[in-house]
Amino acid sequence: MIRAQIGTFCRGWRIFAAGMPDIERRKPPKVFQDRLTRAVGLNPYGEPNFKIAWGQTETYMAGGAWAHDHHFGYRQLMKSNSSPSGKGQPCWMILEWHPAEDYETPGLYYFKNRDESTGLQILGEYPYRGRYEVAFKLLTHEFRNGRLDMVYYHLDGWIIDWLIPIIQAGQKMTIAQRLAKIRAQEEKKEQDLDNKISDIMHAAKRKVLPSQIDDRVRLIQRQMGEFLKQFGRIQPGFKTNAINA
Repeated sequence: MIRAQIGTFCRGWRIFAAGMPDIERRKPPKVFQDRLTRAVGLNPYGEPNFKIAWGQTETYMAGGAWAHDHHFGYRQLMKSNSSPSGKGQPCWMILEWHPAEDYETPGLYYFKNRDESTGLQILGEYPYRGRYEVAFKLLTHEFRNGRLDMVYYHLDGWIIDWLIPIIQAGQKMTIAQRLAKIRAQEEKKEQDLDNKISDIMHAAKRKVLPSQIDDRVRLIQRQMGEFLKQFGRIQPGFKTNAINA
């Protein structure tokens, strides 16, 4: 939703960027979820409009063909990262419930999300009761010592207090307004990063390292992935005769 604001209000309050476990299953403290639910309300099914989830716990169903383990069919993928590795990102996320009408009609949904090569539904069954999508992740990226580092944030009462007014403001925005705001924020991020890379390239006696160029590529891919997850179709897994989607 308005995930880019997380990096703004949390800047200077970073925690760990390394040393995290490979895979970890977590559940959010009930007291934090209860506080969030009281502030943002319930959907028609009595479930929270927004919920807290751990990036290596929350999954969704995806259909396709995966080249790395020769799997064909349906499988669970992490909502935080559609990578076939299945590890997900070790971060806390805020998920937003979307009603079924956000996914058009069942007929259109199945038509648009059908993989022509495999005949499978890349996003699984039509969400008749709606579906939770990633609104934002409690992490940010910082350029330090010529490298783009990922910085994660703890989940505690302080950050929940900051999140609630942001989410409440987002609930009042239309999809068009959200799109405009996210685009403006992402364009500013890209420009800032371009400026930093340009400075490195023109710095005396310093060359751009391949890793720095790779960081730029990964950032563009991440931004596009987040945009599609929020406002378009995800393409998990592998299609026949195609690179990973």
